[in-house]
Amino acid sequence: MGKLENIKKTSKLIGKVGKIFQIFAGILTGFSLFFIIILSILRTTLNTMIAESQASFDFSNLGQFAEKLSSEGKVAEAGIVSLIFGSLFTLIITIIMHFIAKIFKRIYNGYSPFLPEIVNDLKIVSALSTLLILRNSIGLGIVSGFIFWGIIQLYEYGCELQNEVDEIL
Repeated sequence: MGKLENIKKTSKLIGKVGKIFQIFAGILTGFSLFFIIILSILRTTLNTMIAESQASFDFSNLGQFAEKLSSEGKVAEAGIVSLIFGSLFTLIITIIMHFIAKIFKRIYNGYSPFLPEIVNDLKIVSALSTLLILRNSIGLGIVSGFIFWGIIQLYEYGCELQNEVDEIL
């Protein structure tokens, strides 16, 4: 079995696994949006119930804005803010996994792994991934951005070489 056949076989597997992760992240996004709606509807009732029973729950892990809301007694709003950020995170993961699955499907179905359409998908994946990494660490975000940029440059060069080979044949 040649290199291209191995790449295609692996790409088919990764594409299917990527699709499963995309569906899973999409379901998580849906659940987050559902709970945002539920919390919004029950906001006043929950705030009074939680304010009465709130003893020593630590909201610092929810982020600064959510912690500020909870310290003001707006616990339901703090939960809504946390769920909004969580649903945005899972939505971005869903989009990233969509494009990753798409990249590997194109590699599997294409005559070569070096196609211009794949470069465009790689740019989207790298931009969104870098944004997620920047959210946690500026240094790692910058490093990952340069790594993604380098990979994209190499892939674009591979596309140019593939184009030259195609023209020769």
